[in-house]
Amino acid sequence: MTEIEQRINDLVSTFINDITKLARDAAHEVLAQALAGVGGTVITDLRLPRGRRGKGLLALPRRPKGAKRPAGEIAKMKDAVLAHIKEHPGERIEQINGHMGTRTSDLSLPLKKLIAEGAVRTEGDRRATKYFPGDGTPRTGAKGGGRKRRKKG
Repeated sequence: MTEIEQRINDLVSTFINDITKLARDAAHEVLAQALAGVGGTVITDLRLPRGRRGKGLLALPRRPKGAKRPAGEIAKMKDAVLAHIKEHPGERIEQINGHMGTRTSDLSLPLKKLIAEGAVRTEGDRRATKYFPGDGTPRTGAKGGGRKRRKKG
């Protein structure tokens, strides 16, 4: 290795070490402020926009497959979805997702609960399902729930 190559390697190593130390110090400072309850706003929702999930410095570990969402999170989502449906009756789930920045999987459980409570009613099937504010009458009896199964034979 030539002297120039060695100097370049040394500079790069020093630079990387300095950046790592700065990032570590900044993270410690933010964490200390958050735990102490100072420093302004504490970010409670660190979800990244679509396409950025699982990437970047703020990426949080995903919930294990099959793990339940906290009841408070579902309740908040129910309230937000109901408010949106009242403002925009007749939208399909893709349109609701577009406005709210969510995914269908985020809304399926809150919507099922709202429909069962009678707060939301539906028209149409599958992807053509449109959501409207309900009359508040809880739904009695299930319509079979889920996909229709083909008969064997």
